[in-house]
Order: sequence, then structure tokens, then C-alpha cells
Amino acid sequence: MSSPALVARPRRVLLRVMTYNLLVGGRGRWPAITQLVAQARPDLLALQEADDLPAVQRLADELGYQCVPGSANMPRHQAVLTRWSVQRRINHRERAIFLRNSLELEVATPAGAAVPAIRLHTVHLPAAFQRRGRGEPDRLRELAAVLRHAGRDPDTPHLICGDFNAVAPGDPVAATAFFGRLGQLHRTGELDLAGAVRSPPGLLQRLYRGDGGGQGPVGDETDPEWPGGEPLPPELRPGLPRLPWALPALLEALPRGPVTDAVLGSFLPRAAVQSLLDRGYADCRPRTRSGAPAFTCPTYGPAVRIDYIFASPWLAGRRRRAAVVGLEGRHARLARQASDHFPVLAEFDLTAHARAAG
Repeated sequence: MSSPALVARPRRVLLRVMTYNLLVGGRGRWPAITQLVAQARPDLLALQEADDLPAVQRLADELGYQCVPGSANMPRHQAVLTRWSVQRRINHRERAIFLRNSLELEVATPAGAAVPAIRLHTVHLPAAFQRRGRGEPDRLRELAAVLRHAGRDPDTPHLICGDFNAVAPGDPVAATAFFGRLGQLHRTGELDLAGAVRSPPGLLQRLYRGDGGGQGPVGDETDPEWPGGEPLPPELRPGLPRLPWALPALLEALPRGPVTDAVLGSFLPRAAVQSLLDRGYADCRPRTRSGAPAFTCPTYGPAVRIDYIFASPWLAGRRRRAAVVGLEGRHARLARQASDHFPVLAEFDLTAHARAAG
């Protein structure tokens, strides 16, 4: 009895998905953004803070994408650029649920894929740092709605991705290095401080700025610990936090190192990301070549991972790799010029398996 002949394996079908926060519409940084996206070559690109829709459309036209915009309840809109054919789109923006919106997109997969379609759900969850702890309940409410949307068609493999403004369980934070970086930016005049008074009292100001020949409380402008230690591009300044005048000086005085970072990180709420893990979604956790933490924000001093791609179980089993684009390597300088977030990219192999002929 002869052995069954094998049907020729179909061509490989790879899906490259990227999520990217553009920072206030990409203002003044579109050449760098366009170059970075062109080099990353995603098939699906979820954009947050895609406020300049004509510029987003020009990016799509130049690089060969279809643009699917999703307006939000407030500035900071979202959009998805896709090379794959769109079958359905829904822009969720119920005001009782979403501060901004969530864009749901179903695309047809190319010939040779093991499934006919893939769905993408985008998020840009609230930061709400000014609301004294209310941010996490708001994020949980929005994610619960996204999970309901995904649950209407559980058989279609899908992804949930975007800017979560949240930290994953077990993830480290480089809090003291970040505060030191803010102090550096303040000393160079790139960071303005808010408060009831225009500037710190004279003695504290001299200590903080390093007047009189000092270097300030921690490091200086050439400190090798600061990624992107070059001057901050003016176009990225809208992404700088506006802090009370005394806070950076006090925070900079904290001992820098893993123990302090662990203590400060223990106060961060992590339930939002955990809610997806509890539902069986896989965190497409990026890896770095150096083994360093895969921080996604901010580009001027990477300190935390808040941008994610989560995969439903079937897609999780097809995951090949994930990376933070520009955190290290040849795209690093370009990424630091393009936004205050690094893009996150994940790749999946959707190829149908070879089958035996009868």
C-alpha cells in the first residue's frame, strides 16, 4: 500500500501587527513617523492620538494602506491602517463607557491562511493621573466593554492592542531614572513646572538647577544612563508631564536603583492588564536583544511598558516574535524623534498546515 502523497504546503502567511501612539497627532514629526512605519512594515497598524486625519491619510496613501479612522469623544482619536481587505468596522464610543473610543476592525486574511478573518480591537485607556486612583476603575470599565465586543464572535481569532496607560503584573519600572531624567530636562529648560508659585524658592532653585558650579541633584546632561541624552526635540515637549514645582527635586533626591524602583512600583495598580490575562489572552511580551526591560515609554527616558498587543488563544499559538521598535538598534534615534512612545510590533504565522491527500 503506497503512502499518501502530501499536498504542497501553501505559501507562508505572516501577519505583522503594530500599535503606535503618535503624540498629539504627530505634529511636526511626520517624516520620522513615516520612515519608522515604512521600516517596520506592519500589515495592521493601530494608531492612537491620530488627531491629524489628513496626515494619517497621507501616510496611508504613501505606504499603500487603507485608512480606517475612528473618532473619539474628545481629542486623541484612533485609526487603523491595513494592507488586508476590511470586512467590517465598528467605532465604539459610548460616552458612559469610553473616555475616547475603541475601534473594532475585521479583515480578510490572504489565500493560504488557516482562518478566513482576523479581528482587531484598539484601545487608548484613560491615564487619569490627576484623579487620585480613579484611573484603574476607568480602565477596567473600558476593557470590560472591549471584552464584551470580542465575545460576540469568540470563534474569530482577534487581538486587543493599544496604549493601556497601565502596568502589567510583574513588570519592572525605572522610576528613579525617569525622575532623574525629568530633573535633567528641567535643568536644561526643557521641562516647565506647574504650581502656585512660578519657580522654587531661591535656595532650592540653586540646589535643583545646580547653580554655582554644581551638577544638580542627580547626574548631568551627559549622564550615560539617560537613553536619548541629546536635547529633547521641541516637537516632543507636549508629551512632557506638568509637575508641581517641588516634586521633581524631591523625587530626584530618592536613592536611584532597583530597590527604590521596586518600592515605588509596588504602588502602581496592575488590575487592568491582569483582567485580560484572567480571560485567557496572551501578552505578546516584547523581547530585547540585550535582555533589558522592554519599556515602551517615554522615548526620552524609557521607564515603563504601557503599550501592549494581546492575542486570543488561537493567535497566541501562532505568535513568532514581538519587539519594541526603536528601543535599541539602528532605529533608536529615529524612534526618539518620532513620538514619546515606541511602537510595539508582533508577528504571527497564519499559514494553513499541509494536509495528507487520500
